[in-house]
Amino acid sequence: MHNPDKPGSVSRRGFLKSMAGATALSAAALTTDAQARINAPHDLETLKDYEEHWGFCDMCYWRCGLKVRSRDGKAFKIDGNPEHPLNRGVVCGKGNAGIQVAFAPNRLKQPQERVGARGDNNWRPIPWDEALDKVAHELNKVKEKYGPQALVMIGHGTWEKPYHRLSHAFGTPNTTSPVFGLCCGPRGVSNTVITGRNLTGNETIDLENCKYFLMMGRNVTESLHNGETLGWIDGVANGAKVVYADPRYTVTASKADEWLAIRPLTDHAFLLALIHTVIKGELYDKQFVAEYVDGLDELTAKVEKYTPEWQEEITTIPAETVRRIALEMAQKAPAVFVYSPRRLTRSANDLGTGMSITILNTLFGVWDRKGGIFTPQTIKVPEIDLPEFPHAHVARGETGGDFDFAQNPFATDEEGKVQRADGAGVQGRWPLANPQYGLTNEMWRAMAEQDPYPLKALLTAGGNGFTNSTDYDTVRKALMNMDFYVAADVMPNEMNSYADILLPEASYLERYDDLQIGGAREGFIALREPAMQPLHGTKGSWDICKELSKRMGLEAYFPHETVADMLDDRLKKAGYSLAELKEKGIIKKPADPAINFPRENGGKSVFPTPSGKVELIPSQLKALGMEDAIEWEEQPRPQEGQFHFTFGRVGYHTHARTQDNIWLNYFMPENVLWIHPEAAEKLGISNGDMVDVQDTKGRGGKIKAKVTPRIRPDTVFTVHGFGHWDKRMTTAVGKGLSDSLLASDTREKHIGSISMGTSMVTLSKA
Repeated sequence: MHNPDKPGSVSRRGFLKSMAGATALSAAALTTDAQARINAPHDLETLKDYEEHWGFCDMCYWRCGLKVRSRDGKAFKIDGNPEHPLNRGVVCGKGNAGIQVAFAPNRLKQPQERVGARGDNNWRPIPWDEALDKVAHELNKVKEKYGPQALVMIGHGTWEKPYHRLSHAFGTPNTTSPVFGLCCGPRGVSNTVITGRNLTGNETIDLENCKYFLMMGRNVTESLHNGETLGWIDGVANGAKVVYADPRYTVTASKADEWLAIRPLTDHAFLLALIHTVIKGELYDKQFVAEYVDGLDELTAKVEKYTPEWQEEITTIPAETVRRIALEMAQKAPAVFVYSPRRLTRSANDLGTGMSITILNTLFGVWDRKGGIFTPQTIKVPEIDLPEFPHAHVARGETGGDFDFAQNPFATDEEGKVQRADGAGVQGRWPLANPQYGLTNEMWRAMAEQDPYPLKALLTAGGNGFTNSTDYDTVRKALMNMDFYVAADVMPNEMNSYADILLPEASYLERYDDLQIGGAREGFIALREPAMQPLHGTKGSWDICKELSKRMGLEAYFPHETVADMLDDRLKKAGYSLAELKEKGIIKKPADPAINFPRENGGKSVFPTPSGKVELIPSQLKALGMEDAIEWEEQPRPQEGQFHFTFGRVGYHTHARTQDNIWLNYFMPENVLWIHPEAAEKLGISNGDMVDVQDTKGRGGKIKAKVTPRIRPDTVFTVHGFGHWDKRMTTAVGKGLSDSLLASDTREKHIGSISMGTSMVTLSKA
């Protein structure tokens, strides 16, 4: 275990203190430097006036509030909006590099039509009217031949909403976003079936007052979300203990009190042993359990066999460590939190892992308590008045988008055959999957196999199916099966190289988008407005969809002349106006302890489950015959000569979106493969050597080795998002190795999400 206070290492307290002192040191240095330049032989320069525009960031999915400075009609500097609850005015390196999205030399600049084979990147420029006419014609042609359900729409990002609206107006149920099946789905389902309350990845944790973090690979200092990282640092500075479980010694591990070098894929076993220990030792919050919880006796019977000794052989964490952590957390409860990974698409039973995290938090009584999980506030902003969609209800008066699938989760024809092709929300297939977001991994399979019915047209908005999925052959086959594929995006990538028509989007600095409606201690509505006019004749996503709707007879779903008019309409329905929102870029509802922490203020917690209580063995799972999801399932282990293949994030890049960004590429131009010195020595590999990595399917490639003791000897690791081969990405092409090429593509058996972490690889010196 890591001792943060041993000689030669910086303790976490020292780290925090050094951060506080950095400002004074920097100021002193700058003062000296400024004095040296006072006598420079030229007149002082007067900076030109500039304008400020409000926005929220699109460089990752935390969406920090921004103030964007513009001069001479061009954005030149990004600052944080100090009023925004998600970042408190802080902008990270990725956020600052957003300027390079607008001015990227490689961005898509004009509509293009494919003239060669799909994927060969042979294009001819065409005018906007011709491009939009072709898109409308081809989509309607597919609709006439196969029906509206033959269209698939895959979006990824804050600009995807108008494409979802257009597709649902077209009549297809087959819209997806990777956020569920490829990232957060299992953790959301876990919380919802047990408590009726979803933790989405933007957790409503009272980080500053938490006294004990058990972090299951939640690498908050590198998978960087400013508000979360700031809150966590405040919590640590306020005395919280941090126990960090991860096969790799991350930056977050270096700031923790303990590092548990857990074997990959075994988090569930460790958590089950903790549940066993908490129940056996009666370390749970008895008052909370008695008032709010059902199923303790049934759960007790299920976890009887999951002792600390049982998990030790599986996880390699000592049994006494499990017992000690359980006792320490109980002593600090309810100001404790078992911190789930944001991306919980890893093992064959991610639902069981997620449920175990939710159960532990529940047993410690953290809901609606100081230092635990608070109830967020939101401001309800109704959607605009729209016609009914062919198969889904408009979510009037709510904040979750256009569609409410609660009454009708999939489209049906007279015979009841036309269901979502990915099976999300469909009884007998993947009923636990959220049809609002769908299963993108299963949609790729459906397109590749043309099952359960023909899928012949594809519309994508952002994203890259090759680098956010893990089966290149399936994605490629799916793309080749399309009669027509139109891609809207700001930047080129491998997926949109297969398109028939490319529509170049304005960047997030050049357009209005729909409102950001968030829930934290303060409820808020935030604005994204253009800081400059679109470059190169590009168009915003709402403008593209409105133009297409006119050509497809769907203009009633885009009734406003401008996006600004639409925003004003929504805001006025909530009692506000666009003019009011433009004053500070944000409208907030003040924090209210009685709402945020009702059980600290004489109130009650609310759990909207069928029973109205936290269900440790969820009734929804019982109805589906899945009540054994909590049980441990053996996971793959490396054979002789094999390694667990793992991947993750860094603060410099977001997924596979930023490797072609000139500024961010400077900080990390390629990824490397972490390997433990013992394993490297056996294979004759030295630091910096090129190594050949192969999985059991024969997929692989070459990458530089980073020999380091900061990883388990049975595990290798690389940073996600590299290994691009699209030659239009001139900064990123050919650098590093794609983790998506090596990660596994099996299904989580309860939800249908992808299981990316079960891949085993072999290494050899190249």
